Amino acid sequence: MTPHLLAYLCEPGTKAPLQLVDPAVDADGLIQSGQLVSPSGRCYPITNGIPRFVDFVPSKTVESCGDEWNFFNFTDFKENWLSHTVANTFGTTDFFKDKLIVDAGGGSGSQTKWFQEYGAQHVIMLELSHSVDGVAQHNLRGFKNVDVIQCSIDAPPLRDRCINGIVYCHNLIQHTPSVEKTAHALYALCTPGGEFDFNCYPKNDQGPLRWVRFHIVYKTLRAALSRMPFCVILAYARAMATLRLVPGIGWILEKMGFCVQGDVPRIEGESAWMRMKRRFKNTSLNTFDGYGSHKYQHHKSDEEIRALVRTLQPDKTKVLNIDKYFLRPTPIGCALRILR
Repeated sequence: MTPHLLAYLCEPGTKAPLQLVDPAVDADGLIQSGQLVSPSGRCYPITNGIPRFVDFVPSKTVESCGDEWNFFNFTDFKENWLSHTVANTFGTTDFFKDKLIVDAGGGSGSQTKWFQEYGAQHVIMLELSHSVDGVAQHNLRGFKNVDVIQCSIDAPPLRDRCINGIVYCHNLIQHTPSVEKTAHALYALCTPGGEFDFNCYPKNDQGPLRWVRFHIVYKTLRAALSRMPFCVILAYARAMATLRLVPGIGWILEKMGFCVQGDVPRIEGESAWMRMKRRFKNTSLNTFDGYGSHKYQHHKSDEEIRALVRTLQPDKTKVLNIDKYFLRPTPIGCALRILR
């Protein structure tokens, strides 16, 4: 934990200031252990350089997310991130240069790593699951301008209106207890001039075929698989990923809602074998994420998202990407950008 982070930290929920007690600092000046104490006397430990706010919201609720990212990581999907998220939300990686960024629901730490690689001034990664002590440690090793906080993103331990930069929540807000509560909590962190960027799983059930696919196939499969252990869900995801490679059959399975491959960006000069491997990985991850054992998995209609955006920012001129976001099909990775 960098000393820089202390200026931003507060108690979740109450937003009371925190005092650092008994810190142990390493040779690089990073705080490796200690206690963060609120005026009420409540203590939050710093262990292994990470402030922990897991008593406020138990990390057990997102155990499956930690299992997912520790297994899949995400570093193999940088080309997807660049071609989809960056291109369709920000336009260019130059947007991250010299920015303070909060990566809300950072998972494996891959996107935090990429923000740093493309010149971010400082990145604060928020993640509740045990991936903070697993794959994220590996991915973020060697980066000096990064802080990781173990906490729930719907009760971030950061002061309101303290982030003059980007609060970024991509493909994660649907896994929190309330999309609306989380959006308000994260938007509250932005100063004037800052922005909150997010997207959410759409409720794609318009028309008879889509209604059957969403309400009959998807919901039935998820209800069954979400109760299964990690190895069973993984086996299903891999079986579907294998079948997705079969011409004709794979396309039908995805259209019927049994798996999710999504778009796999082409890489110039890539062999057919390597592209097939990337398609397999893409389908395995997306299917696991879509049908896995996450405690919460919300899908929101266009009107529900529009209503949420209006409560966050009534000024339409300060909501970017809104026309693009509600296109059908939506450009992959496109997120709404809500300016303060």
